[in-house]
Amino acid sequence: MIKLENELIIVEMKEDGAELTRIFHKDTGLEYLWNADSKFWGRHSPVLFPTVGRLVEDTYFVQGNPYHLGQHGFARDRKFKVVEQTENMIRFELDADEESLKIYPYLFKLTIGYKIEKNTVAISYEVENTDEKRIYFSIGAHPAFNLPFTNDTKFEDYYLDFGTQENLETLCLEGPYRSGEIKDITGKPTQILPLSYDLFKNDALIFEALHKKEITIKSDKTPHFVKVSFPEFPFVGIWTAKAGTPFLCIEPWYGIADGVGKSVELRDKAGIEHLEPEAVFASEYQVTIG
Repeated sequence: MIKLENELIIVEMKEDGAELTRIFHKDTGLEYLWNADSKFWGRHSPVLFPTVGRLVEDTYFVQGNPYHLGQHGFARDRKFKVVEQTENMIRFELDADEESLKIYPYLFKLTIGYKIEKNTVAISYEVENTDEKRIYFSIGAHPAFNLPFTNDTKFEDYYLDFGTQENLETLCLEGPYRSGEIKDITGKPTQILPLSYDLFKNDALIFEALHKKEITIKSDKTPHFVKVSFPEFPFVGIWTAKAGTPFLCIEPWYGIADGVGKSVELRDKAGIEHLEPEAVFASEYQVTIG
C-alpha cells in the first residue's frame, strides 16, 4: 500500500487500478473511505475507463467491428505504475498494450494523480492520445464513503447539500441502462436532499449539469462531513446498494451508461469524449473531509 500523509490526513492507494483505498482524518479519528467489504461491495474508489456504466450486451462498435467490455471498463482491474511521487502527491500511469487493444482499439496513456493539502484530496485524470487517429473514451470516479460516520447515527440521519438550489431530475434506469425517462425526485428546486435507502430502489440517482457541482454529506446530529467537488464533470451518480449498506457513493463522470436498445458505435455513445492525436484531456475532482 502507498501512503501520503500531512498534519491532518492520511490517504492510501494501490497500484492495482490506481485505486484510492483510505482517507483518514487524524483529528476526528474517522475513516471516511469505504473498506471494500465484499459482503456489500468489494471496492473502495475504482477508476472508470474507457467506459462509464453498462454497455448494451457489454458490446460497442468501432467502424462496425464489435468489441466487448464489462461495466465501467477495464482500468480498475489493471496494474498501474508509479511514475512520480513526492511527500504530498503521487502519479500513476497506464499505457495501452496488446491486451487492452483486444478490447479497446486505441493507443492511450492514462495518468491518475493524488495530491493532499490540509484536509482535501485532489484526484486528477489525464488521458493522452498516443494513437495516430482520434480516440473516444469516457472516464469517471466511484468513491464510496462510510455512512453513517459515527456509531450513534444512522444512514437516514444524513442529507446531501448541493450548495445551491437545484432541480434534482434524475436520468432513470431500466435495469443497468438509461430508460430515456427523467424523474424530478423532489418536485421543486432544493438545496437539501434527505437520505433514505428508498431513494435508490431503482439503482443510482444520475444528475446532469448541476449548477454548483459540489455535494456534501452532512447531518444535524454530527459535525462531520464529506464534500465532493467536481467543477468540470458533466454527470454525477449517487449510489448505495441494498437497504442497510453502510456507504454512499458520489461519482463524478465524463460519460454515462448506454440507453435501452442496441449496441452503438463508440463515437455515438451518449456522453462520450473524443481526443485528437497528441492531445491531452485533463480534469480533477476534490474530496474534503471533516
